[in-house]
Amino acid sequence: GGFFTSHSAICPCNKASLTQLLWVEISAPLSFYGGSFVELNMAEASPQTSLQLQFRTSKPQGLLLLAAGKTDYCLMELRSGYVQVCFITVAENHVSQLNDLAWHLVELHHEHDNVTLIIDKHDRTSAKMPGILYELDIDYGFYVGGTGKLDVPYLVGALPSFRGCIDGVIFNQLDILMPLRPSPGFKNIHEVSVGSSDEFFAGEEEPISFFSSRSYISFPTWNVDDEGIFEYALQTSAACGLLLYQPGQMGDFIAMEMENGFIRAYVGKHESRTHLSSRRSVNDSRWHYIKLKFTAEYLQLTLDEETVKKSLPPQSKLPLLKGSFFVGGVDDSIRSEVMKLISVSRKYARGGSFKGCLRNLKTNSEKKSLKNVLVTKDISAGCEAEMPSSFKTNLSLEMAEKSPPAKAAPVFAISHESSISLGKEDKSHLLVLSNLIVLEGEQASLESKHIKVNLDFEKLGINQSQILFDIKKPASHGHLKLNVEPLQEVNTFTIQDVWQGKILYVHDGSEVTSDYFNFSISASSEKIVSPYLEGNEQHMFSITVTPVNDAPEILPKGNLLLLSEDSKKCLTNDLIKVLDDDTDSVGLRLSVLGNLNADAGFLENSRHPGKAITTFSCEDLDKGTVFFVHTGVRNSRIVLRASDGEKVSNTVFLRVMAVPLDYRVVNNSGINLLQGVAALIRPRHLAVETNVILQELEIRYEITEPSHFGQVQRQHSRGIWKQVSSFSQRSLQRSRVRYCSTFKDIQLENITDQFKFKVSIGNKISEEHTFPIRVKWLRYNLLKLAPLKIEKPKKKYLNSDNLFAVIADLEIPEDELHFKLLSLPKSGQILLNDQPLKKGSVFSQKDTTDQRVAYELISQYHEDHDSFRFLISTKYLDSNFYDFEVYIKSDFRNIILTNNGLNVIEGEGQLITSTKLFVQTPDSKTFQYEVTQFPKHGKLKLTNFSGSCENNDNLTTFTNEDITDKCLMYVHDDSETMFDELLVKAYSKESGKGANFDPEVEPLSVEIRFYITVQLKNDEKPVRIVDRIFDIVRNGQRLLTLADLCYHDPDSDFDDGQLLYTRRGISNGDLVLTNDTLRRLYQFKQVDLERKQVLFVHHGADFGRFVLFVTDGKHYTSLLLEVNAIDPYVMLANNTGLLVQKGKEETVSTAKLSATTNQDIINDHELTYKILSFPAYGRIYVNNVLKDSFTQLDLIKGHVTYRHDDSNNLIEEFNFTVHAGDVHLDAGLQVRVYLESHQQPPRIVNKNNLLVEEGKPVKISKGKLQVWQSSVCADSSDQLDDHFFLDVTNGIRTVSGIEISVDIIPRMIPLEVRNITVFEGGSRTLVEDYLKISSRHFAELSCEFILTEQPKHGYVENSRVPGEIIKLATFTRKQVIPLDLLRHSLFFSARCHIQEGGRVLINKTNLDASDLLIKLPDVQRSMYEVWYQVVSLPQHGMIVVGEQNITKEKPNFSQYVLDKFGIMYIHDNSESLNDNFTFAVWLNLRSKPATKPRSEVLEELFNITVFPVNDQSPELKIKRLHLKVLQGDVSKLGAENLKVEDLDNVPAELKYTFVSNPNNGYLAMKSNLSVSIKDFTQADVDSGKVWFVQDGSSSSGVFYFSVTDGKHRPLYKLFSLEVVPIALVLINLTNVVTKFEQADLYSGRLSYHLTNISASSDVLEFMLFTAEDNLTGQVLNITVKPLVQIVSDLQISNQATYKFGSSDLDASELANLTNSNASFEVIVPPSHGRIFKKRFVNDAVFEDIQMFTQADIDSSVLLLDIDTNMTGIDLLNDSFTFILRADAVQPAVGCFQYSIVPHSPPLVQGFTTEPAIGPQKTEPTMRPGQNHWGNLHEEDPFSPWYIIIPLVLVSVLLIIAVTSVLMCQKKEKTKPLVRMTPLLKGAERSTASTFVAVKHEQLLSTVTFPTIETYLKSSFLNLDPEMIQHCRKTNPTLKRNQYWV
Repeated sequence: GGFFTSHSAICPCNKASLTQLLWVEISAPLSFYGGSFVELNMAEASPQTSLQLQFRTSKPQGLLLLAAGKTDYCLMELRSGYVQVCFITVAENHVSQLNDLAWHLVELHHEHDNVTLIIDKHDRTSAKMPGILYELDIDYGFYVGGTGKLDVPYLVGALPSFRGCIDGVIFNQLDILMPLRPSPGFKNIHEVSVGSSDEFFAGEEEPISFFSSRSYISFPTWNVDDEGIFEYALQTSAACGLLLYQPGQMGDFIAMEMENGFIRAYVGKHESRTHLSSRRSVNDSRWHYIKLKFTAEYLQLTLDEETVKKSLPPQSKLPLLKGSFFVGGVDDSIRSEVMKLISVSRKYARGGSFKGCLRNLKTNSEKKSLKNVLVTKDISAGCEAEMPSSFKTNLSLEMAEKSPPAKAAPVFAISHESSISLGKEDKSHLLVLSNLIVLEGEQASLESKHIKVNLDFEKLGINQSQILFDIKKPASHGHLKLNVEPLQEVNTFTIQDVWQGKILYVHDGSEVTSDYFNFSISASSEKIVSPYLEGNEQHMFSITVTPVNDAPEILPKGNLLLLSEDSKKCLTNDLIKVLDDDTDSVGLRLSVLGNLNADAGFLENSRHPGKAITTFSCEDLDKGTVFFVHTGVRNSRIVLRASDGEKVSNTVFLRVMAVPLDYRVVNNSGINLLQGVAALIRPRHLAVETNVILQELEIRYEITEPSHFGQVQRQHSRGIWKQVSSFSQRSLQRSRVRYCSTFKDIQLENITDQFKFKVSIGNKISEEHTFPIRVKWLRYNLLKLAPLKIEKPKKKYLNSDNLFAVIADLEIPEDELHFKLLSLPKSGQILLNDQPLKKGSVFSQKDTTDQRVAYELISQYHEDHDSFRFLISTKYLDSNFYDFEVYIKSDFRNIILTNNGLNVIEGEGQLITSTKLFVQTPDSKTFQYEVTQFPKHGKLKLTNFSGSCENNDNLTTFTNEDITDKCLMYVHDDSETMFDELLVKAYSKESGKGANFDPEVEPLSVEIRFYITVQLKNDEKPVRIVDRIFDIVRNGQRLLTLADLCYHDPDSDFDDGQLLYTRRGISNGDLVLTNDTLRRLYQFKQVDLERKQVLFVHHGADFGRFVLFVTDGKHYTSLLLEVNAIDPYVMLANNTGLLVQKGKEETVSTAKLSATTNQDIINDHELTYKILSFPAYGRIYVNNVLKDSFTQLDLIKGHVTYRHDDSNNLIEEFNFTVHAGDVHLDAGLQVRVYLESHQQPPRIVNKNNLLVEEGKPVKISKGKLQVWQSSVCADSSDQLDDHFFLDVTNGIRTVSGIEISVDIIPRMIPLEVRNITVFEGGSRTLVEDYLKISSRHFAELSCEFILTEQPKHGYVENSRVPGEIIKLATFTRKQVIPLDLLRHSLFFSARCHIQEGGRVLINKTNLDASDLLIKLPDVQRSMYEVWYQVVSLPQHGMIVVGEQNITKEKPNFSQYVLDKFGIMYIHDNSESLNDNFTFAVWLNLRSKPATKPRSEVLEELFNITVFPVNDQSPELKIKRLHLKVLQGDVSKLGAENLKVEDLDNVPAELKYTFVSNPNNGYLAMKSNLSVSIKDFTQADVDSGKVWFVQDGSSSSGVFYFSVTDGKHRPLYKLFSLEVVPIALVLINLTNVVTKFEQADLYSGRLSYHLTNISASSDVLEFMLFTAEDNLTGQVLNITVKPLVQIVSDLQISNQATYKFGSSDLDASELANLTNSNASFEVIVPPSHGRIFKKRFVNDAVFEDIQMFTQADIDSSVLLLDIDTNMTGIDLLNDSFTFILRADAVQPAVGCFQYSIVPHSPPLVQGFTTEPAIGPQKTEPTMRPGQNHWGNLHEEDPFSPWYIIIPLVLVSVLLIIAVTSVLMCQKKEKTKPLVRMTPLLKGAERSTASTFVAVKHEQLLSTVTFPTIETYLKSSFLNLDPEMIQHCRKTNPTLKRNQYWV
């Protein structure tokens, strides 16, 4: 509306209107004690308002009045001593403040928009109210003096309650205070008394009396810096009571109490406390001086002259104090807190305050009195011990104890002895009054001890009946009555009535502790003449009411609980009010009677959500923790009753009504702001309205798309603003939500920012909305950027002519516009106020204008210019960067240095150019560099012109020429380092050289530190460093921490805490958030494990495992986390024992002792160790305090130490019990003590290798250690060395890992023999590789080989001289040719490279055996030449020498030919990647023909590497592109579904790309099934990485894709995705079993029922177990068998068409059972044929099909066409697989199998009326009596062509046969004249007949001719055998574009 909200600067009554007030005279002021208030619950709405009240106080702050509505309010308070009504403060017109203890009248008038405030009738202040609506709506009522428990958004922070007197509060003619009687549900009066209390006027020296068990005073927080001192004087006779209590943070506190008369002081720190007691008691009714002092080191207590002191634990700190400082007692709200800390409140749970007197209170020498208290309760100013003696004579001790003085009227006396005439000075002796004590609701007599008149009646001669008491103001909470039957109310009585006990005070039962009445005293006798007995003066008689325990009373303020459906609503005092002043809210409990309607909902405590409760306390109700949770029906009721533990209240019924929730967005206007600032988002900008007004619904705004140029932030505690992804409407109302413009860059376009959100209320979420944010973008104008020129002076100041900037369209002070340094000058420094600035420092525009910024040249070696980079920055935005130039004028000898450092990528190299590093002078660039400190993580190298590095690993010098030629490079070593550096010294080459060398001039040189920054790469995947089974209590929960699961990323710049875990399904539990167990976790970071935010909740099986994926954002890895649920346990994880030096102490760390448990232990202090038997020779200390227990947290922090007692006992043990939850474990820790001399580690003196003969021992000297090498047979042992490791220890220090090497001398000569291969008639040289002695111990020995058995088919000869044959029986080791020498003669190991289909020249660069001549004497070398023979030809090419091919007949060539011409290898263009040929090489006499000898021949392999050429396009290998997936499930796309091959490419190079995506799901990688992919490779498919994720729809789908090898035209195909729908079947589970026995199988009682009629198979997983063992993971596959009859042993002729009949495939029985036409779907087609059918029975049109029915088979329209290559094959098996379907039954998979036999070529070609494209049926077998010619046509059984055509064919065949015989016998080549028939396209699978080319389109039914066939066979048998040998037996398969010749 148009009224003012809580944050408005103007809010006189916040949408209020004010009317005229009436001034009434003060009659009975009320006292408010700092915690008091009066609450009047009533609603009010008025267009005008008037208010007046009167107050007096000494406090500068306090609430006077609050008229409270939901959003409207009127607040009047005292601030700094002045009255303030929302925005009007009266200060200017007042000379003094109003907190002067004088009465002040305040009036407030408001009409329309005019507001007037009047103070004391003459100070007037006026103001205008903003807005358009001025009516004040008061919903909650009025609050005077304090707000109680009112919680409204506009009360930000606690308002200080009023302390003082208030009277005459009139609001719109309504008296707010009077009558002062509490009314349940209407008026609440808290700690308010009638009259002006004396304590408000008490002086600083006034003692304070505490007279009830709940008395206390409170002060502001006790501020303690270095020490705390509290001192006071005390007088009491009580034995117990609380003296002081100051709470603090995190369990800290200071307290003092009386216990049995002794003073006890406490200092509490966290969970520990230290106390100190006095040695004497103080409850002797005398005054005692007490002083408490505490520091961080000690606690000290002084009683009179005696002081006791106690030290605090080491490393203690002063308590951190906060909250009020209580003296004499505490407030009810924190009494339970105090009960837990000190003893007094445990004894007095309903009180425990100090009773007695205190005076002279001081804290740290600062006086504390009633003048500076905050709150008081049940105290009075002054003490009884200070009274005059006349007081004491009239008050007994018993009365003083039972009846302390009332607050409003302390005991006073008026007395008179004997005089008739009473003067003014005798007034105080005339009348003595004493309080009357009465039980609540009872009556008591007014006796003479209560009212005494000091007159001598006998001497005066008057009667007691003549002294009259006239009641002027009756009692408020009772009546005075005359004790006669019946009781009569009286207004006057005499002193005689009092003495006779006739006057009764009858209490009305109200819950007050005091009452009073005013009376006057007069005399009816004329004998007494006194102005005091004339009835003119009033006296007040006080009555003390002793409370009794009344039954509580429930007052429902309404019997309807209205809330939205499926929500929860808090039960508050506004709905249910329980009245019982005798019992505090903790002791009052409410119970739900009967059974709460379970269908409607339940009550819960917010501290335990989801758990139904039937009882709760009034404290829970007050704190707002009791909620009704609606879950079902809309109408129900709750029956409630209250109890205080003794008595019960009335019963009330609370109706519950749930209504459907409805809401709408009423405000969404957006905000306007400047760039770089923040603006509040208020309800006028964004608000939501619901139809449930009285329910505090949590309305949340969930941000679905954040803003682009700023942040939505919420204000948290301590005023901190943080970015949020959601916020509530309550936060909007409290002005705690804002938009902060964080985009500091220049925005060139006028872009509107926005964020999108959804409204969330309970479980309802709205559609998406957009909140617009209109930002005024700013930009800078850099008006001046002029270079600074510096010459001889080294320092020069900048001014506004060098640098000056402004913001366009916005004025900003110069001191708020800053220049931030992004880089510093290289040769100088920037000074601000003559102080150097660092990178990132700033200076302002004003600094520049005032010339406080200077550039100073500091480098001796510099360039002729310098610069620094900066940006302009304000609170609004940052600019782009700018460069400020400095021009430097240099002399000729100045060195100009360029040193900009280098940036390099991890593991890579980078050139060091002249822009990075260069030294020169103005007249010279010839400088040389010497490396004085090498880089630590890389190397300097020089590169050649090709870009490769020369072998300069230790580059020490380089020149400027190397830099300018771009030859100098730094290469990083790939380590995880971010920084490297090197140190070089540069000097001029001319220095010290040449004729002009001047020795007086210092040579030019400079030292340079060159920095290298390394940009790290994410090249390491995360590594698991904690791998263990996660134990948990069965059906319990436990934190998952880094101790259970931890990964490390080796990349040094990666924070392990940012590793992201993604989990898959968990079979036996859930991962949830620790603070929100209803929220499942699917992703979390490692830092969440560290912060203990991940909780595992177990349910289900005891053992399970689940998959977690871990990623650093680039690399992925997976793991299995095993979860084991067992009974709770605690066990020791470490118990290594303790090693401690004699007389010293040692820390017991977790590495030495720690425990682990599977229970839900959140904090380590819950694991406790209780010492059972203490160590005998030492002690256990915790934080330097001798303890008998410690915790796991103490072990982790290193607080637990063992101190040895310096005795001579060096071994001991102490026992302990580890407790974790309800389980424990007894264990012990062994302690070993060592001497100081044991500190030095052993020293290694000798360490030499051991030499041992095989099978023999060797002795190790000094060590007394014998090493034994076991005896092993020589032919099986190859162990020639060994080693072992030793650890040497003296018991304390250990030297580990000493390696002892053992060298073994074998017992037998280790001879390695290799087989050799010799061509028939050839020879092979024996080389070392064939006969090798491997041991180095025999290297220098001369060995002789003895032939124990000669070769059977050859001999061993000495071929040292070619041509001489010398057979050998023995030969020496030297005669065996070293293989490396022999092979060295073959240059480059005989190999070459070639492109597919190309040719390559092989010459002496590839093959050169000239070195074979080296073994001949020099004189013989010219007589021999080297010859080669190709022993095996290449398989994929040919060798050409000159113009002739190398063949088996002509395989030789010489080295001369290789050297002169070379030989050519020509590749055959096949898809081979390598080829080779084997050759032999030998020395041949030039005078003899080249003939390969039998010996002295070396055979070698020549390898040829073929570089492939991509000349083949991909080919699809799967006929049916199809995948079946369950609805909503995932399925792997494997090679069986999609397969493409390409001979030129590997599967990883065959890439699939989507042309159109699947319309019922998406494809994804197995590693991340949540992200769809756009492409993949065949390698991904083959390895099972590609999966299809179905979207849950029931429809099948397709996707269109292309596949290519990257070169050829893509192949486009359509892929089908069949969805198997999920069927929901209602079954009776009463007989379903999950467990059965073997006996059930034997008896046949176990059956399987398939309930999903769309499934054709099922899988049963089960486990077998006995009492001793179990067998898991067993699988039973269940398959539906088709109900169909299939013919067996069917044979079909090739190149024929077979017609199906019902005898072949018959599903008639299934069709009859289901009353449907059974259908067959072919899912795997035949490999060697195709299935098609006629459209109609007599039709000539055929079509390929995948689906047919039983009716098609019965109608003979289903055909099978067979056409395949059967060359050399007599029988070929084939089949096709189908799915058989019928109505209302499951589908079943079947297979039709048959065999294909070879086809006999047709001898006669007949004619038929069948179409040419339709092959006819061929009968598979011949039955007896059948016509062997067959029926070619049913309508024409015989035709003369049937005889003519075969006869003609026989004649043709005879002619061809004779011609073939003549051709095979003819020896000379002839070139026959032939006719070429091309191979037709598509005929690859057909075999072309040698005799007749039969086209596929012209196939007819096959006929057989046995007689002709026999004739043909005999004709072939008569052929010449030699001819048959050379004739091809089979027809070779022809490729495309090939022809038969």
